[in-house]
Amino acid sequence: MKKFFNVLIAMCLLLSLGACTLSANTTINAPSTEISGDTNNNTQNSTPNNGTVDVDDLQSVIEETCLKLEDSVIGVTLKEVTYKNPTTPSLGTVEKNVSVGSGVIIKREEIKDNNDKFIAYKYYVVTNRHVVLEDATTSTVKFNIYAYLGNDDVEILADLVGYDAKVDVALITFNHSELIEPVKIGSSANLNKGSFAIAIGNPDGYDYYGSVTFGVISGPIRYIDVNTDDDEYNDFTASYIQHDVAINPGNSGGGLFDIHGNLIGINTLKLVASDIDNMGFAIPIDVVMTIVEDYLMKGIKIVRPRLGVLGIEIRALSTYDIEHSEDIMDLPDIYNGVKPYGIYVNQIYENTSLDGFGIEKHDIILSIGDITITRMNILTARLNSLVDYQVGDEVEVTFYDRSESQIKTVKVVLKGE
Repeated sequence: MKKFFNVLIAMCLLLSLGACTLSANTTINAPSTEISGDTNNNTQNSTPNNGTVDVDDLQSVIEETCLKLEDSVIGVTLKEVTYKNPTTPSLGTVEKNVSVGSGVIIKREEIKDNNDKFIAYKYYVVTNRHVVLEDATTSTVKFNIYAYLGNDDVEILADLVGYDAKVDVALITFNHSELIEPVKIGSSANLNKGSFAIAIGNPDGYDYYGSVTFGVISGPIRYIDVNTDDDEYNDFTASYIQHDVAINPGNSGGGLFDIHGNLIGINTLKLVASDIDNMGFAIPIDVVMTIVEDYLMKGIKIVRPRLGVLGIEIRALSTYDIEHSEDIMDLPDIYNGVKPYGIYVNQIYENTSLDGFGIEKHDIILSIGDITITRMNILTARLNSLVDYQVGDEVEVTFYDRSESQIKTVKVVLKGE
């Protein structure tokens, strides 16, 4: 049995028992290009000179990085708890494995008694929400989460701190007497295509605990619509890192690292189709840590900013649409010689972020904060990520006002969904 979360994208990489669950400012002027210097021998000038690459040194770096991380990426097991005999609860309970995934230790704290004597270490682990939650958690069925330390073959009961119902992130903790070094948190803000990447996790379960795969970043940022409530519709747009590092069922919640061992993402998705290979996706670590540090660790409810606008991408409007639709007016002169962008407003909903600032039907929203609006899914994903904008933030909104035929900028306080 395979459970798909939409046609092509699987909430990947969760290994289930007996089954694989695969899971501003706006500048209207067009930019100019200047060419200077010697234009002869363009081929030679455009070829990068990388010097001599020492393969042995590269291999040593990768080996040392993997060795450094081998204890910091662990297993995460979800088990269903049932009574040995439902009619006689006093006989006790049994646990049955439901799923196996991966997790990354991001933080360690010391636990001490009232006399300041060391008791144990408390470890914080990031994983995927779908690794530690099942649909049945909404019923009377009980589940336990375990952290599995494969190198010591130890299974430790863990606590769920919290999770994001939209972005596939969860935070768990467990206590252990042994010292484990948390990973170093990197950044996903300045990744490049072709940069090396390493994935560590448990593909196909704990028989392959701590497996390492190696590849490159295929796309530093992708915006993908996903289905978060198991109906037939995609209901959320999120940001991902695309990579070609091999990930499989059981890798869910495992780490994506740069070549130096800095955590840059949490693996969660892959494209599943007979004619598609090596398209895996990780949640950017900047998104993950914002959710974990600003919300989950503080016990704050996650509420994302919403603009409250119903509109159409200007770039999606055809000449036919403009000429034949009563709901669409001619584009203003600001677009002469400039590639169209922005949101053509059909409606502003009451009591939302943009309500009450003079933005009306047929106006065109050009930018929100530092986001020049070319595509709606990019705008939505940027707001959903919570990295740059959160509820309560004041942002500048630039729009074209039809009533006065001019561009205006207003300051708006973002409201929640």
